[in-house]
Amino acid sequence: MLKIGLVALMIFFGIVVLALMVQSFKYLRRVEKQEAAEKKNSQPERQLHPKLQQKNKDKH
Repeated sequence: MLKIGLVALMIFFGIVVLALMVQSFKYLRRVEKQEAAEKKNSQPERQLHPKLQQKNKDKH
C-alpha cells in the first residue's frame, strides 16, 4: 500500500514539474517576442559619431 502511494505521489509531482516547465517556456516565448518587437521599434543602440553622420549626409 505504501509503495502504491509513493508511486502515485511521484507521478503527481512529475506531472506538476512538467506543467511548470510548459508554463515557463510559454512565458519565455511571449517575453522573447515582446522584446523583439520592442527592439524592432526602438532606435539602434549603435550610432555613428556626429562627424561621420555629417559626412554621410553630405554624400547623399
